[in-house]
Amino acid sequence: MTDIGVGVSDSLLTSFEDDTTVSLPTTSAEEVSCLQQDVDAVYATSNMQFNEEKFELLRHGHNLEIKEIMLHTEGGQGITPQPHFKCLGVQLSEHCSIQYHIVEAVKKARTFTSREPETLLTLWRAPVQPLLD
Repeated sequence: MTDIGVGVSDSLLTSFEDDTTVSLPTTSAEEVSCLQQDVDAVYATSNMQFNEEKFELLRHGHNLEIKEIMLHTEGGQGITPQPHFKCLGVQLSEHCSIQYHIVEAVKKARTFTSREPETLLTLWRAPVQPLLD
């Protein structure tokens, strides 16, 4: 999997375990085309099958012209833009806001309701408190 970035020229390619991210700040249609070329290069050089149903596209900014340009998978399926997605445990938002992440963390914290106080404290310290810190 060390060759996964070969051929990617303009985009930032990051991998962690089985997740790979291809990202590029774009301000023009030409840069969106460069991003598509880099996505295609990942397909060509990785020798791996990707689950195209799990592809996520997050767009920031106000330029509606470049937001209308569709990116595609190797199979020609359009990659649908998402309003937010989870990356390494953090909810990223198209508005560059942490609000959605906070709302989801609070929802998760509120699911621990009818348990003993000692159990709740343990559950708070392990999975919940790090999300809120």
